[in-house]
Amino acid sequence: MKKLRSILGHTGAILGLVLAVVSPFLLFGWFQHAIASAGLRIDPEYTGGEIARTIDRGAYRIAVYQPVWRRSPIQRIAPFVQLTWAPAASLPETVSDAVDLDGDGVADIRVTFRPAALAVDVASLNGKYRSVHSQGVTSFSQLIARVNERIVLRLPLD
Repeated sequence: MKKLRSILGHTGAILGLVLAVVSPFLLFGWFQHAIASAGLRIDPEYTGGEIARTIDRGAYRIAVYQPVWRRSPIQRIAPFVQLTWAPAASLPETVSDAVDLDGDGVADIRVTFRPAALAVDVASLNGKYRSVHSQGVTSFSQLIARVNERIVLRLPLD
């Protein structure tokens, strides 16, 4: 009787361990479906927001995103607007573009950068936006970086 209890106890422990290791793989599809149906989305602070408009420059495109504003006083990220240039391989040695950020048909900023160096100069053309010089990642709301086949630029808003 003692030996039978020992065998059953060890068998139960082994089966429990196997079930604990295998169940995440078996239930992964169910968890994925449950999260997708919950309507959760990645925060715009990380994605850069929604694309407002795309400007076609022939060999490349500029995507202008909706501004991302601070939603609560405890947020540490300053408001910003994101722009992307794609494909990065098609960009000229020095990029210099006048960009309309607010969609009124008038250029708001002039962006100049070299894709190889990833240092950017942004000149405000109308006083609504501030001029900046940035190299790499200064903060989460002010950066220039190469992400896959895109050059991502974030400009802080006042």
